[in-house]
Amino acid sequence: MPLLPATLVYPEAEAPKLEALRLLFQDWMQASIQAAPEMKEIIEGMVFDGFYPHYFSRRPRILFIGREAREIEGFNYLDLLHAAYRTGKKIGGQHLNQSLFHRRMLYTAHGLQNGLPEWKDIPDASVIGNTFATPEGVSFAFMNLSKFSNESEFWPSNWRMIQDAVRLATQQRKFIAEEIAILQPDLVISMNLEGFFSALGEQATPLPSTSRDVSAWTLNSQGHRSLLLDCFHFSAPGKRDLDHYYQPVREAVRTHLRGSYS
Repeated sequence: MPLLPATLVYPEAEAPKLEALRLLFQDWMQASIQAAPEMKEIIEGMVFDGFYPHYFSRRPRILFIGREAREIEGFNYLDLLHAAYRTGKKIGGQHLNQSLFHRRMLYTAHGLQNGLPEWKDIPDASVIGNTFATPEGVSFAFMNLSKFSNESEFWPSNWRMIQDAVRLATQQRKFIAEEIAILQPDLVISMNLEGFFSALGEQATPLPSTSRDVSAWTLNSQGHRSLLLDCFHFSAPGKRDLDHYYQPVREAVRTHLRGSYS
């Protein structure tokens, strides 16, 4: 279980953040094994995440929070997905442009980091991926609420495993909130995780709503303050990229964030 990505090249200025994450993940795994030795094998296969190169030079700094990794136990999440975005253009056997989860993140990040353009002006996910995590392209941070990989071939989330992971991540230290504090996002976009807000930080304070599809909050995580937008899960079928994701997120950012970062 690599604590940090092995294949990505980061600017020298981001090295201290990588080291902070390495130390955090090391403590996280050790504390989890100590608290649940019967789960040692699962814990040793934890899938760690973090930020892609050039994340800290992008504004707004965007952190996406999903639920769990799928079928990548023992790998580093960023290594695998960076390659899929940049060169492979496939998620499993599916083209990147057809992957609901990943194309929605790429569309959203591109729009937010490029002046909130109209939907028609956002390129395909595969095109965004060509310069992803380069000095010229989009970059963001990503973390899963659970660091355990769901190795089941079935579609539904493994909520029991997610709850076990959150319990282990919060009972001795607030590891999830500490990761958020290291990443210092301007904007956190979570995926239908309101029931787990207490794991993300000490306090989530509701803000006036701009859409029924996205709820807005101020999140405090270990002293770091960010705008938190909770959306439908990005892999949800039956939802439309523009109407249920990009447009409501854009309106919330215009209302609650735009102009508050430099």
